[in-house]
Amino acid sequence: MNDLRLQISENLAKLGKQHADLKIQDLPLEQKSIDEVISTPYLNFDFSKQRIDKQAFDWLLTIPDQLNLRDHFSKLLDGDFDNPSEKRKVSHTLYRSSEPKRGYEQIFSERIKIGNFFKKVQSKKNIKNLICIGIGGSRLGPELLNQFQARKESLNIFFCSSYDLLELKDALERCDQSETIFLASSKSFTTSEILKNLDFVKEWFDNRDGIDCFDQLFGVSSDAEAMDAFGIKKENQFIVLESLGGRYSLWSSMSLPAFINSDFKAYQSFLEGGAAADKYVMESEWKNNISMIMALLSVWNTSALGINNHGIFTYNYRLRSFTSYVAQLSMESNGKSINSDSMLSPLSTSPLIWGGYGVDCQHSTFQWMMQGKTNTSCDFIGLNTNKQLKDSYQMMLSQVLAMTLGENNEMEPHKSVRGNNPCSVIELHSLDLNTLGFLIALYEHKVFFEGLILGINSFDQWGVQLGKKLANSSEENSKFLSNYFSSKLLPKS
Repeated sequence: MNDLRLQISENLAKLGKQHADLKIQDLPLEQKSIDEVISTPYLNFDFSKQRIDKQAFDWLLTIPDQLNLRDHFSKLLDGDFDNPSEKRKVSHTLYRSSEPKRGYEQIFSERIKIGNFFKKVQSKKNIKNLICIGIGGSRLGPELLNQFQARKESLNIFFCSSYDLLELKDALERCDQSETIFLASSKSFTTSEILKNLDFVKEWFDNRDGIDCFDQLFGVSSDAEAMDAFGIKKENQFIVLESLGGRYSLWSSMSLPAFINSDFKAYQSFLEGGAAADKYVMESEWKNNISMIMALLSVWNTSALGINNHGIFTYNYRLRSFTSYVAQLSMESNGKSINSDSMLSPLSTSPLIWGGYGVDCQHSTFQWMMQGKTNTSCDFIGLNTNKQLKDSYQMMLSQVLAMTLGENNEMEPHKSVRGNNPCSVIELHSLDLNTLGFLIALYEHKVFFEGLILGINSFDQWGVQLGKKLANSSEENSKFLSNYFSSKLLPKS
């Protein structure tokens, strides 16, 4: 299989040289056909502004079958896909399934517990605040989901993870112990940032007589024993499977804070959107398969065109955290260089994923893309419905044209914009949880396909693990740090 990927890499390099001088604006109009706009009930995907011709694109479409990617995807949906380096299966798609799979019944029993939790908290009129302590996938997904929903808030929700505790202290300044519950989300329940914040929470409760911290502390983890050891009561524990990766965990009880002000139906709607994407990707031909085309274009832009970064820009304020979520999903999954055969991948792996809320980025980072010397590929995501939102959508399309076509000013060269940045446009049909679930699952599958093409394991993160290991505040680690840094740089005791 590594020989096949080496051949793919060589073909990409060859085609990349042939396309080195290709301009998006020079591609024949007959190539910009309806085939480059894919429609679904939830969104449209337009990749007509990519820097690729029909011949090269048709060759890209042969890659999935060469690597038997349909079979791999079927295993993913069935919970049978392996994460070999961690010796476990991959289960995130089962969390949005409409019926339980043998061996994964716990997912559905937890759903019942989630629904009961919503009812219990909403019935307590004295509770006004929920402080969520989580980091990485335990925070980014729930925070995105919380920001996405338009509703009348009943609970104030705070997300905290900073190791300096400033985030938590600022939140506690606005809260009273009798009115506040806490949710600690950590798959291992050993993450140092989480435990340090929780220790401070216990101290905060110690300053108030008559209130037991553990009556108001809930936990989400795959390790029930670790939650027991910390003191979290059994009835306040939510269990996720060990096979559920943190960056894929927003489909589980990790997202409790996002739906505490709505209801269980909202949570179900989100799951149904994700399940619809699973079905769509499984059944669609590769040429009409958004996730596969996004993956192939990513491989093309990085390995053929040599573009090492990909910007994702959203043009709806409720999606302002979407890029941060996808950045972790993509780079923690495919930001690796050693493939499944323990060899250096012959292909360029994950590009830098960056971006944000497009209206803000236009007035800052877009200058770098417009007139800098670094090429960028982009996804632009917007909503095209009522007049107010159409204004934002048209603003987005204007930026796409500037990025791809540019403008040549011979009289005043300093005003010229190079253009030729390959861009795709995702037009959302609605701003509901169904659509968001569909969109997120499409990106998950894009990352999955991309990892398979690159030949790497998208479901481990050993680089992150090394950082955690070195951050351990043990005596051994202190000696290690002192060997590499001068005493002036080390923290004072």
